[in-house]
Amino acid sequence: PRRASPTHSPFVTGPSTGPSPPDRTRTSPAMQTTACARVASAPASAARRSSQRLGKATALARVATRARAADNAQVKTQTTQSRESRAEGRPVYSPDSYQDICFHAYQSVADGLADGLQLMEIEFPAVPGEDASYKAASDVYIDLNIQYALTVFSKIYKETGKTCELLVPDGPEYRRAKKVFANSLELSEGCVLNTLDGQKTESVTSFIGNVFGGKGLRTREEETEDEGFGNADLFCVVNLSCVDLPVVESFVNTKLDGRPLVFLNNELDTLRADLGLFSFPEKDLHYRFLSKIKPVYYLRTRAYSRTINVSPFVINYSGAIFREYPAPWQVMVKQNTGELVCVAEDEDRFTLGEAKEEMLIALGLADEDGSTMQFLRSGYKTNTWWEEECDQEKFDDWRT
Repeated sequence: PRRASPTHSPFVTGPSTGPSPPDRTRTSPAMQTTACARVASAPASAARRSSQRLGKATALARVATRARAADNAQVKTQTTQSRESRAEGRPVYSPDSYQDICFHAYQSVADGLADGLQLMEIEFPAVPGEDASYKAASDVYIDLNIQYALTVFSKIYKETGKTCELLVPDGPEYRRAKKVFANSLELSEGCVLNTLDGQKTESVTSFIGNVFGGKGLRTREEETEDEGFGNADLFCVVNLSCVDLPVVESFVNTKLDGRPLVFLNNELDTLRADLGLFSFPEKDLHYRFLSKIKPVYYLRTRAYSRTINVSPFVINYSGAIFREYPAPWQVMVKQNTGELVCVAEDEDRFTLGEAKEEMLIALGLADEDGSTMQFLRSGYKTNTWWEEECDQEKFDDWRT
């Protein structure tokens, strides 16, 4: 039999430095037996390799499953810790941008939805700067509120799968918003635009009837609806005026069907102050309806000045009433760095007078209790009519 050299494999035919066998076309019985054994063992080897690959794939799948489960558990733990930490309130609050504010508002709304709240309020300065109200920049205010709503509730849809209808007061505002925010509405998943009464267009007959019937140029709830409200999981209403509040109440009583409704940057405190005036709804609207709305994210900034008898004689200070559900109500004082620092907190809402007094105490500028100067500065009446406790008030959700 042929011996293999150290540099030549016995299983490869080729040149060799040893003597050639007498006949290359024939193999020895021993080599035939070895070749047959190799052929017979090939399927078994392939099967073992396939089994090993399947085993490795199964192991990798198990590892990936465990990793996903660990990630989900970690995310759940982080969410729980986030809610627990926010439930204690913020000692310092300094959002870097409106994106942060919208995210914090989303967290509060998500917690409210998890707790089964139906009527919720989000309120924060919509326009950057000192004049952050509707009066200062109405068009900018209206447009920004719609953009904030799209940001918050598209996040709600991504995290919870709940769809939202953004409600504007009437057809003209709907058509304007549909044109201005066409791209944003297309890119915001889970959000669609609608009106409070579902009426988006207005015929000539209804237009003339509204004008001569004393209804103005706006669509009204008794007209024929274009669309219903049967598909959305929750609703968000923006850019209301005081005369729209009875329409919202009717919507809640007849069309909401137990689904949540969020009021976003409607300045409800300002609208409450208009109730009872000539041609406006009565004050009872607050007692029976607005008192049911629970603020889940509330940031109302205020600026004041205080005169003293030494230089610099006038001290300007500012702060905010803050609430981030499920945390308690807090009074914040603004520092020179722009941060809001908590100086007082309570389970019940602070009135504007109480918040101002807490700021003065924290700054060391408060007058002595019961002094003449305190009376002259604050006056006899320190609260608005809707901040006072009243037996007519049927709900206290707006206070807690």
